Amino acid sequence: MLNTVDLLLFEHSVIRIRANEALLSMPSKELFKDIHDLVVNLHARVEDEVVLPAVIEENEKDQEFVKYVKRISADHKLIETLGNNIIEWYEQGNAEMLSRRVPLYFKVLTEHNMNEERDIFHRLRTNLGNRGKPYIAEFGVERYSRITGISSEIINVYFG
Repeated sequence: MLNTVDLLLFEHSVIRIRANEALLSMPSKELFKDIHDLVVNLHARVEDEVVLPAVIEENEKDQEFVKYVKRISADHKLIETLGNNIIEWYEQGNAEMLSRRVPLYFKVLTEHNMNEERDIFHRLRTNLGNRGKPYIAEFGVERYSRITGISSEIINVYFG
């Protein structure tokens, strides 16, 4: 069974693939909205509500590290705001802003994810089990499967 951090690492891989696709051709408004919704309403929530508090608790004596983790968590708001603005530009048909900001969104997001992988996740010693599964259920298993490419059967086997 995969644990919650494995789920996040899988999603980081999906986001890297989607970022590379976005550099080759502009994603449709619907695809961007789906990815952004996954990032904000599933991925970042699992990090902010499950993983990062556990990392902070285990490393509470290292106040510099705790500050860093909180800054990484605060990045989620920046990513959310940028993504929400991009959705507005899609709806306005503002191709100029989209051509500049969609690549920026994915650059910020992938750099953020790399920081988590390089600096934070390995500091968690507790196996958090499959605490991410209820978040996937709330997001919608079929929608999650469509966006990430993972089958609902695999979700049930590995996150069951």
